[in-house]
Amino acid sequence: MASLLKVIRPGFIAQPSAALKAFGKLLNYVGTHLTVTIGVNKEHTTMEDSTSRFSTFTAPRAEAIDTPSTSTPTSPTTSVSSQHEEEPLSSFHTPLQAWIRDFKTNEPKDLIQLQRKVFGAPLRKDILHRVVVWQRDAERQGTQSTKSRGEVSGTTRKAAPQKGRGAARVGSLRTPQRRGGGLAFGPKPRDHSSELPRKVQDMGLRIALSTKFAQDQLVIVDDLSLDSHKTRQFEAIQRRHGWDSVLVVAHAENQNLWRATSNLQQVDVAVMQEADVLRLLKRQMVVIDRQSVRYLEKKLKV
Repeated sequence: MASLLKVIRPGFIAQPSAALKAFGKLLNYVGTHLTVTIGVNKEHTTMEDSTSRFSTFTAPRAEAIDTPSTSTPTSPTTSVSSQHEEEPLSSFHTPLQAWIRDFKTNEPKDLIQLQRKVFGAPLRKDILHRVVVWQRDAERQGTQSTKSRGEVSGTTRKAAPQKGRGAARVGSLRTPQRRGGGLAFGPKPRDHSSELPRKVQDMGLRIALSTKFAQDQLVIVDDLSLDSHKTRQFEAIQRRHGWDSVLVVAHAENQNLWRATSNLQQVDVAVMQEADVLRLLKRQMVVIDRQSVRYLEKKLKV
């Protein structure tokens, strides 16, 4: 400042170079002083901010590290035992039990174990409907036939003159519009059978057997032998048991059984290979022997 006072004196305007030098030194002094002050303040502020940020960031972590854990560790014995706990078996693995009855007296003789997947499947009406439609389509003969205009017998002459009568032109007399003519787009012999996957067929048979078993309409017998081929013997058994409509499934052909039931309209007899969904649902009761049960379980095993 002393140097500035010496320079700035009265009459400094007369010396422009000296005035400019003095003004330049003043600016340099003021700029240097302000830069140092701002730098010191900025550095001080930066250190305070960094300290505050560091303290707020590290405080929770330090507490988390210093604080001891309150959770109790699980013992290895408990974890191993919980991992090796045996799960309860599914209901499908639990066998079903049914009585084996005498064919003539209907008295229980023994117990039989049935596979739940075959005789305990859930009811699926949609699957039963698909199987029944597939079977009924296969049973259709498809022999209906009608004659077209080319197959109808008759004359080939022209019905009327081409011109001169003041009416429309007429061609053949065997057209569909005329009486006695052929039929347009009539039915012809064809195959009505449809396709159905084999797994769906087996599923339908399992559902039908399970439904009969659940409704107590499945009777398992040890033997289906009859003493004679007389119809009255089977009628007596049917009347004694109260079977109005019955399907009998045998493991082999039985001539006495076949001949005794041939005149009964509400009784069907089939071998185990011919058991199907339509027959099972058509009759109220199903009588099946032990060998047929084992065959169906092996055939329908999932």
